[in-house]
Amino acid sequence: MIKHELEVDSVILNFGERQILNDVYLKCSTNEIIGLLGRNGCGKSSLLKIIFGTQFTYDKNIRIDKKPYDRPCLKGNLVAYLPQHEFLPQSTSIKKIIEMFIRNRQKRINLIEDEVIHKHLDKKVYELSGGELKYLEVLLLFSLDVKFVLLDEPFSGLSPLHKDKIKALLNANKHEKGVIITDHDYRNILEVSDRIFLINDGACKPIQNPQELEILYVPEGTFSK
Repeated sequence: MIKHELEVDSVILNFGERQILNDVYLKCSTNEIIGLLGRNGCGKSSLLKIIFGTQFTYDKNIRIDKKPYDRPCLKGNLVAYLPQHEFLPQSTSIKKIIEMFIRNRQKRINLIEDEVIHKHLDKKVYELSGGELKYLEVLLLFSLDVKFVLLDEPFSGLSPLHKDKIKALLNANKHEKGVIITDHDYRNILEVSDRIFLINDGACKPIQNPQELEILYVPEGTFSK
């Protein structure tokens, strides 16, 4: 399988006089999950939106397989993005959603036969529980013909059962896509990620072991007790 690489560097983002991101660099390859941690307001979601192409900043360089892109979202086969808010039309049936989003026939069949999804095909989006909806959203993105998937807080508000199902999706699909994932549920991020980065004071710091997160992100002793 061909390996693909996404690189973003020289990212600077200011909101008024406040600097959110300062010369950020991040690289992700297919068959890799990058975990992105940081406190509220540190710029995690903004960075994902910049990579996708829906957050504007003058200062950024985004390359996929060495080719520069100003807004990767405008190219349908590069990057998919899961926002924190719901994005599927609420009054549309699950079966219709699958038909609308997925063009590949075999992938549509796979979604329809999915053990979680198949029993809800006739339901409308608003009838799904929060966990069922998040599972559907993530599954749809992984079924798209894209090289990279950006996930913003996919574990937020989910039960342990549905968190496990999301983690299973990540592990099942990472062999053919690169994933950048952020969530305040840091233990699940640590569990699924191949590499971890912490955004702190505008910088994107690589984390070699969980103890490095203490003080800067979690209380002292969280991992060293």
